[in-house]
Amino acid sequence: MSPPTLDNTKDQLVINANDTLTITCRYYQMIYQWDQQSPVDTPGHRAVRVKECQGEPGKPYCKTLILTNTQANDSGYYRCFYQDIKYIIDGTTAVSIFVFVRDPQHPFIKRNENGMEAIFITDSQTHIEVPCLVSDPDLKVTLFLVGPPTHFQQHPCLQHPTGLKFYELKLFPEDSPVELMQGEGLELNCTALVEFKTGVEFQWDYPGQKVITRPHSTEASSILTIRNVHVDDSGYYTCSASSVEVKRELTTVVLVHEKPFISLDFRNGSVIEAKEGQKSVWLPVKVSAYPLPETQWYKNGKLITRRPEFSRFRVQQHALEIREVCKQDAGEYTLVLKNTRAALEKRLNFTLIVNVPPQIHEKEAATPTNPYRRSSRQTLTCTATGTPPVTITWQWRPWSPCSLNSTRRTLGRRGQRDKIPVCQNWIGLDPEHAVNPIESIEILTEMVDGKEKTVSRLVIQSANVSAMYKCSAENKVGRDERLIYFYVTTIPEGFGIEMEPSEDPLEQDLVRLKCNADNYTYENLRWYRLDPQAVPPELDCKSLHQYAESLGGKLSFQTTSNNWVLELTITNIQLQDEGNYVCEVQNRRSGEKHCHRTYIPVKALEAPRYRNNPTNQTVNVSESLQMECDVEGTPSPQLSWFKDNQPLHQISGILLQDSNRTLSIQRVREEDAGLYTCTACNQRGCVQSSATVSVIGSDDKTNVEIVILIGTGVIAIFFWVLLLVIFCNVNPADIKTGYLSIIMDPGEVPLEEQCEYLPYDSSQWEITRDRLRLGKVLGHGAFGKVIEASFFGHDKKTCSNTVAVKMLKEGATASEHKALMSELKILIHIGNHLNVVNLLGACTKPNGPLMVIVEYCKYGNLSNFLRAKREFFLPYRDRSPKTQSQVRRMIEAAFQIFYFVFLSPAAVDDLWKTPLTIEDLICYSFQVARGMEFLGSRKCIHRDLAARNILLSEDNVVKICDFGLARDIYKDPDYVRKGNARLPLKWMAPESIFDKVYTSQSDVWSFGVLLWEIFSLGASPYPGIQIDEDFCKRLKDGTRMRAPDNASPEIYGIMLACWQGEPRERPTFPALVEILGDLLQENSLPEIPFNVSQSSEDDGFSQASSRQPSQEEIRLACNTIYYNCVPFAGCIMVGPSSTCHSRVKTFEELPLEMTSHKTHHDSQTDSGMVLASDELERFEHKHRGAMLKT
Repeated sequence: MSPPTLDNTKDQLVINANDTLTITCRYYQMIYQWDQQSPVDTPGHRAVRVKECQGEPGKPYCKTLILTNTQANDSGYYRCFYQDIKYIIDGTTAVSIFVFVRDPQHPFIKRNENGMEAIFITDSQTHIEVPCLVSDPDLKVTLFLVGPPTHFQQHPCLQHPTGLKFYELKLFPEDSPVELMQGEGLELNCTALVEFKTGVEFQWDYPGQKVITRPHSTEASSILTIRNVHVDDSGYYTCSASSVEVKRELTTVVLVHEKPFISLDFRNGSVIEAKEGQKSVWLPVKVSAYPLPETQWYKNGKLITRRPEFSRFRVQQHALEIREVCKQDAGEYTLVLKNTRAALEKRLNFTLIVNVPPQIHEKEAATPTNPYRRSSRQTLTCTATGTPPVTITWQWRPWSPCSLNSTRRTLGRRGQRDKIPVCQNWIGLDPEHAVNPIESIEILTEMVDGKEKTVSRLVIQSANVSAMYKCSAENKVGRDERLIYFYVTTIPEGFGIEMEPSEDPLEQDLVRLKCNADNYTYENLRWYRLDPQAVPPELDCKSLHQYAESLGGKLSFQTTSNNWVLELTITNIQLQDEGNYVCEVQNRRSGEKHCHRTYIPVKALEAPRYRNNPTNQTVNVSESLQMECDVEGTPSPQLSWFKDNQPLHQISGILLQDSNRTLSIQRVREEDAGLYTCTACNQRGCVQSSATVSVIGSDDKTNVEIVILIGTGVIAIFFWVLLLVIFCNVNPADIKTGYLSIIMDPGEVPLEEQCEYLPYDSSQWEITRDRLRLGKVLGHGAFGKVIEASFFGHDKKTCSNTVAVKMLKEGATASEHKALMSELKILIHIGNHLNVVNLLGACTKPNGPLMVIVEYCKYGNLSNFLRAKREFFLPYRDRSPKTQSQVRRMIEAAFQIFYFVFLSPAAVDDLWKTPLTIEDLICYSFQVARGMEFLGSRKCIHRDLAARNILLSEDNVVKICDFGLARDIYKDPDYVRKGNARLPLKWMAPESIFDKVYTSQSDVWSFGVLLWEIFSLGASPYPGIQIDEDFCKRLKDGTRMRAPDNASPEIYGIMLACWQGEPRERPTFPALVEILGDLLQENSLPEIPFNVSQSSEDDGFSQASSRQPSQEEIRLACNTIYYNCVPFAGCIMVGPSSTCHSRVKTFEELPLEMTSHKTHHDSQTDSGMVLASDELERFEHKHRGAMLKT
């Protein structure tokens, strides 16, 4: 550390009286202090001030001392020194100059008011100093002795008595120990505070040489000065002061350091915790250093300065104090101590954790006042933040008002103070014993704007009873609560209008309008009728009275539902009563008015009239007769039939249909001839019309026909009984569940109980059949079919959407009907997902077929699509411009041929126009994995995951489906007979084939086969392999398919992982989503085609490449079963190259007898190989026997 310097380098400065004294001091550190050793009096207009000035290199800080109107007594030493340094030593930590203020009128400088000085002489002194200070250094000073040495003895009357009181002894510097660096100077000042003119004698005990005593008028002092101290000078320094009656002493410790040092450590650990709103928090440290180092604190790497943002921060003795703690103060703090000249630096890192009491964010918004609709599904949300993370719990209590406690208040963010209701008797929320059924309680944690938020969602399955819910957020420093008034009402939105009759009323009808309003929310119900001439485009409740006529009504209260009902009755409605009627209500809390409007159309009465009169008819005996009474009127006329003026009623053989509009006579007889009259009547009158029926022939020949009919009926009954006997002997559970592919996990719900267990909400899913217009059949099976249909809106005039409709064939049994109903309920349970064919609705009401309406996917199933795109597939991506242009020309030429030969212009779509790429195949695989991940989260198992059950929609989106009843498994070669059932053996896991075990991991096996289908572009798995006992044995022993033509080593590794024999060793669908997602995100696919030198035969198996694989490809093939480099069993690293220690056995490496068979229409040439029922059962018995032995 360099000492301060003055602008005047001389030892003294001479100025004249009344001049302005200006001294400039430049220094290295910011801490400074001026000291003037002579008393400075500033009466009148005199002023003393210090101002900033310009620094210089090496001493960037500067201060100037200004003293105006100087006087003679201003003469003396002026010192500039560092204030926070303990030791003031000229030339080391301070610099001084003596200033003479020349004043001829006052040549002497007075130290006391009476101008007299007392000098004390002791026996031990060899010389004394007589102070005689002048204001001008040029004055010649002469010291005279007044009287001889014995003057006082000869003239006792002239003696001055000395003081006797000894008040206090002080040793400066007061701090102990006094620390110095070797080579610096030591100055100790021992001062005695005594009565005026009291003599004091000083003695020093120290390892030094020189003692200087300096008596004073009011104090006596002795200064010990040692220049260039050494380490040996360390020790105890004692100052003894004695007067006539008193002796006192003080001791201090002096430490002389050999070299600079800094020692830094924690005082209370590195982690400091505070609470938001705390008055202050300290970051304390232990520091031992010399010389005093420069102190710097950093927050999150940013230097803490005196800027306003750090106004609450204060550094004191190296420790950092933070006042008025807030949560933004949390972070990492670093203390840096520097000694630049000695090149020393020490750092200490702190972590400040500011604990924040919980705060529920929903309380900041206005409390919702709308009631909850009865039987609806509701979600209550509680979002809270706090440090440490909060824990959210839910409680409830029966519905009842709570008192407001004015003493319990909470201060919100905006400073408002809200009264909190105080409710007692809260009950912990138990999902199994809740008044409103609880579907789930979800707790999520997410980071938003750097803050950790905890979100708890209480999902109420059905809102049945009004209640009060409370969510509580708590951590170790606080608690916050939110009260939710869960009021349940039967009225949607709290109020609404009902009209009786619900259809269009007729002239002279009795019409009732009911305005229903929930008592919890609304009051002051009123009816208005809008003026037809002044109706505004939008209904404005605030000015409703200006353009509406106020009406009366009968107000009643329904206790059971807690609703107000204002009923407006129009007893004999007329045409002029047609118009808009408005019900106005007022919100109890806000006072805001709300309105609902309904329009009453009135139909005018019209007398009946015939559009077409009945015509005379001539029929033969035993033929059928039908007569129409085509009449209209308002209201619809009541129709009656008469024969020969006698009323005609419906009896056996005579049918009156369509509200008596149609008269049908089956097997006409001779007595049916006559005059038939149709009479139509309503309020406006009656009309009638007649026609004559003539019968030709005799009744005798009808006896033979009757015999034939009876015989036919007997035979039909016999066959009906026979069918009942057959179906009674079939296991109903097998029929019901065997039709379906996607089922609930049997571990969750047994198969035979799934239809009864799952609910069906008709109010949400039911669709009237007249909104569907059925089209062509998309697919059909032995029991069901899928039909393309157009779906219209409620008014049947809006644009239609294309949907797919699943329904049963005619003559379906009750079990098949139950199976389709189970499929409907499972789709409802699954819910919506982008990669699953979603349910849109259903038609389940009687008097019509059961229909399940699902999404329509225009491109059909993935298997057929991939086979159709084989000629337009790009097996690799080459970024060279030349190759890209060649490929582009090749694709354009191929599509021109495909377009003109196979497609009409109207049939061409974007996906047909674009080529198929490796990215598309990975994208399809990724989407299927996502869909299966979703099905797994819904506790569902597919059991038939294959490309034929994956549909392709717009924008290259694939969707998992279940054809179920709509696939003819008896004709589909992909389904092999096993016992009494036909199963997709090529896609089934070994545990499903042998043990009938279906799990999510067996679906993973099927997913591996599906990957093989995708990357072979729709080829049939295990091509050329006969599905027999030998196939099952080799599959169980670990024999697998070779990689398909277009699969990279990464993809084939995923397939092999899915085909692990032990289900637990297969990857899960979430893991597959992550792996395929990473593959999909990669922009750089391999620049060369995979296995480009393949066989030209389309057998779905990859052949050996003519070129040697690279080291990287071997590494990928060996180690990259999972994309995150988890190796599968059997692969090791050998030397500089990578090889597989135990190679996967494939079907092509073993001898195989190919059996000729009939080719299937979809190129799945070997899928028709059927494993005989007895052969497979025999193999199963062997398998089970081997398991029992082991």
